[in-house]
Amino acid sequence: MMKMTCSCEQKLHTAPIKALEVSEGASEKIVSVLNGYQNIYLVADQNTYAVCGKRVEFLLKKAGMLSHSYILPKSALATAENVGEVLIHAGVDEKVYNINHFSTKPDYILAVGSGSVNDICRMVSYRLGIEYGVCATAPSMDGYISVVAPLLVNHKKIIYTCSTARHIIIDLNICAQAPYELLVAGVGDMIGKYIALLDWELSHMLTKEYYCPEIAKMVFEATGQCVSAAQNLSARNPEDIRAIVSGLLLSGLGIAYTGSSRPASGTEHMIGQTWEVMDLENGRKTQLHGIDVGQATFVAMLFYQRLYQETDDLAIKNLIKPYLPYFSSVFELQKTLKLPFGVTDKETFLEGIYRGRIFRERYTILQYLYDKNLLEEYAEHAFSEMMSYHIK
Repeated sequence: MMKMTCSCEQKLHTAPIKALEVSEGASEKIVSVLNGYQNIYLVADQNTYAVCGKRVEFLLKKAGMLSHSYILPKSALATAENVGEVLIHAGVDEKVYNINHFSTKPDYILAVGSGSVNDICRMVSYRLGIEYGVCATAPSMDGYISVVAPLLVNHKKIIYTCSTARHIIIDLNICAQAPYELLVAGVGDMIGKYIALLDWELSHMLTKEYYCPEIAKMVFEATGQCVSAAQNLSARNPEDIRAIVSGLLLSGLGIAYTGSSRPASGTEHMIGQTWEVMDLENGRKTQLHGIDVGQATFVAMLFYQRLYQETDDLAIKNLIKPYLPYFSSVFELQKTLKLPFGVTDKETFLEGIYRGRIFRERYTILQYLYDKNLLEEYAEHAFSEMMSYHIK
């Protein structure tokens, strides 16, 4: 159990994490990290099985800890169908059928992969009432310690409250060799924390929503650490990867400590995930989560920058001002990072913003601008700016 005493109204933050192993060669320590479990159900997709799952499976089997494995198709999404597949294969049938017995459950689920595999296993763990952990294969998102699973159900993205991983194993050697687009996606997810935190402060000021300054500070500093390390992302230096991973984990820990994704998810996720849903609705291939979130982060930064320039509300100005230098650092990073902007069609771009406002019940700058009858004007301006050369 991880704990953090705090000055906020919660006083004590806790997260049911038993082990956090982040190191070069961490996957080789899987047996010692998961010591005590004897019937581990390993879940991976074909890609993650090849880069890490097969070796982990061998180590667990050799130690007599493996129940069985299930391998999803390549790049499987976190859909209701895939959750169902993993759930169906979670039990082990009796060798001789007995009408009085039930299928034997494993005592642990191990997700080998990143975003989708992790979210699928999180939901199955929650429904079966057994613990799960993750052996990460890419620093592509911050959801390893999250308390929610965003699942695609009937062409909609629905956020379910689920289990938190009990063990997180992150092999820096494996993560450093992940496809470059996954590395970029992780940074794209992480830069969005500046917006999530500012949205959280905005809501606290205007709606009196609960806010924890200490958790906000933790996530804020982790974001700065990630932005700094990302300057040399293409070099794949394990220490830079460690810095990015640490930032993603601290962001996830903020989610676990508050029991809400609020410290890590705001306007940028609401717009980015809406674009993802729109791709599904229209039969288009979806972007990586962090790519959509990263692009939407630039949208939200442009909103806040313009609002700072135009508003006469001193409280709003004072709220935004401390973030402006950090927004500038993200724009500067983009010159090196070159985060791809997948949404370039104006109609799709604008619809994602308008629908994103009601993607979930969460007060953000989207609602603030809507209430001021400014959202459409700001959205049009953001599109023009983002399609200009200096941001592309």
